[in-house]
Amino acid sequence: MKKQKVILLDSGQANKQDIAAISELQKGLNKMDQFPVYSPDLQWFEQMVVAEKQRIRKKLIKDLSVFLIVAVIILSGIMVSLFQMPAVFIFLQISTTIFIAGYTGSRVMKKVIGR
Repeated sequence: MKKQKVILLDSGQANKQDIAAISELQKGLNKMDQFPVYSPDLQWFEQMVVAEKQRIRKKLIKDLSVFLIVAVIILSGIMVSLFQMPAVFIFLQISTTIFIAGYTGSRVMKKVIGR
């Protein structure tokens, strides 16, 4: 443990410093009280909430629409390839499985080697 240097002040000097600090704090607080405080109406907040909910709802509908369209296209392609060209379907399934296994294995190896 380090020895700290302590300057002992007599009570008169300590009181002067305390009084000076208190007066500075009071001046600062008085300056803070001079600033006007504006709080918006409750109706403004309600309008903001309604507008944000509408924006989120529109975004959700757009995202779901895009998701469903892409899903229908992918599923249609899979069904067509399954019934029209079963060899291509089987090749795609095998190659996708191999790709996923290889990619996952390489990511795991990077994490193991990286540590």
